Amino acid sequence: MALAWRLLVRLPGTLKHTTLVPAARWGQAAASLWTITWLADYLAGWVSKSAADHLWYACAVISLCPAIAVLGSRRPGTRVWTWFILIPMLFALGWPVMTLWIQGSDIRGLQLETPQLVGYLLVLVMGTGNYFGTRYTLPGLLFVIGNVINVLSSSAACPAWLSDRWWVRLWATACVTQAILMAGRSDSLTSSPSERFNRLWLDFFDQFGIVWGRRIQDRVNFIAIKENWPARLELHGVQWTTEADPATEARLEHTFRWLLRRFVDPAWIDERLGTHQASDVTALGADS
Repeated sequence: MALAWRLLVRLPGTLKHTTLVPAARWGQAAASLWTITWLADYLAGWVSKSAADHLWYACAVISLCPAIAVLGSRRPGTRVWTWFILIPMLFALGWPVMTLWIQGSDIRGLQLETPQLVGYLLVLVMGTGNYFGTRYTLPGLLFVIGNVINVLSSSAACPAWLSDRWWVRLWATACVTQAILMAGRSDSLTSSPSERFNRLWLDFFDQFGIVWGRRIQDRVNFIAIKENWPARLELHGVQWTTEADPATEARLEHTFRWLLRRFVDPAWIDERLGTHQASDVTALGADS
């Protein structure tokens, strides 16, 4: 857990030239709450079983925020995504706990009804599924498993083999922690200078996920067909039908800069393309 937290502390700095910084902050908040809950419940024994139910469910709900924040990471919408999407989501999914607080002063145990469980699982799949097919597929799967068993143990539909909440939450913590560690070790694919567009594309696709990746892919290929380029953008990189020529490479670079400007800063693109020239995105204004 300490190693996972160390990775998350450095994450906002790593993503400083992207719109993913809010998602990184949500990740730090989720990891902080998860760590505090684990310490309070397992090591110190500071909380009752009923209070532990509430804390562990809060961990599961907050853990949804980083992935859902990525879905709103397109400028300028990223500025209001937190207030209009994430905060209402927290209130909606946290309503089972809040109703228990409203009903009386005594903290009672949590038992989620099936509609509440289904709602949580839908949001979990919607957010984490964005990374299935990227290099974070396995970490994403572990993250899903950890949160699913955590929430299932507090639901009315809990199977018998998940009835021991102490062990379930221990395994859930192990899965989520391992997911963070594996994601931190999933370094970007290296590429030679001739494959600089692949490095740019794969880094964007892996960091922002399938939802935004497919939208960028569709726009690039639309322009490629319109201008009759000898290249197409596939999920695994740029595919050339003939030998790459400087004119097409220049247009491809302009296209990437124009389309990615709402997600990343020019410095992020320069680092992956190996250039330090100012981007002239206005050249594609008519094409957008």
